[in-house]
Amino acid sequence: MRARFVAALIRGAALVVVAALVAGCGSAARSRSGTSRAGLPQTVHVSGYSLTVRCTGSARTARPTIVLLSGVTQPLTTFTFIQNRLSSEARVCSYDRPGEGTSSNPQTEQTLTDSVTILHQVLARLDVASHGVVLVGHSLGGLIAAQYAAQYRTTHQVRALVLLDATPPDLGTRVLRLIPRQARGPAGQFRSWIVSFRSGEDQERLLLEGASVRGIGKVPLIVVRHGRPIFAGLAGYGRRLEQLWWEGQRAWLRLSPLSQMVVARRSGHPIYLDQPFLTLRVIRKALSEAS
Repeated sequence: MRARFVAALIRGAALVVVAALVAGCGSAARSRSGTSRAGLPQTVHVSGYSLTVRCTGSARTARPTIVLLSGVTQPLTTFTFIQNRLSSEARVCSYDRPGEGTSSNPQTEQTLTDSVTILHQVLARLDVASHGVVLVGHSLGGLIAAQYAAQYRTTHQVRALVLLDATPPDLGTRVLRLIPRQARGPAGQFRSWIVSFRSGEDQERLLLEGASVRGIGKVPLIVVRHGRPIFAGLAGYGRRLEQLWWEGQRAWLRLSPLSQMVVARRSGHPIYLDQPFLTLRVIRKALSEAS
């Protein structure tokens, strides 16, 4: 039922709003192709799940491994163009979280901590401890990446963090305060979408109510936010929602004293699709600062 609901929104006028915010904004339809560099998908078993993981590039490089985390409803293949382009410079891995892509479905509701724990187990299987990781997260994947960097701060495993229009941890609370329960049309649909992430009704069965992220220490952090409005379809709420989103992006900067903001001026929410070469430049910058 949830899948049909999301599909209906994507076909309708709410695409720019709902799918763009919490999901990855139609990336499967617009993914750019590239030549794979020695990396077929493999299955990794962690926490009772069978997760699909794809790693490319050389595992023998002394540079950190780049780990790509997509948004909700988006499989690892959404990062194919980015992953293939970076594979000549470093080892690059992406994976499908439970409920995404070809990974198994979640067995119970998942908290943000659960998602971070699964990521930690995946990284252990990939043997990235020696040179660490550069985490690159889009949308909800960014929230998970930031939480991981904070939760495992003392291990110094995360050498740099890139947040591509990452979902702010307090977004749900602020949206529900702004949009009343009786709202109809795109605004009501958007509110329902947000509610699903507080009740475990989304496809990852996520429970994000009360999520917060602590500081990550002196880790290079690049925050990239969209430059084109993504809430224009929500009459009466668009401007305020845009402001809330930008405030959330600025708040990410407080996680590290080594943080900086980049504005993708020609991009909506899926920055890695709308401005892929900007995305590549940012990740390469993070990699150089982490090495």
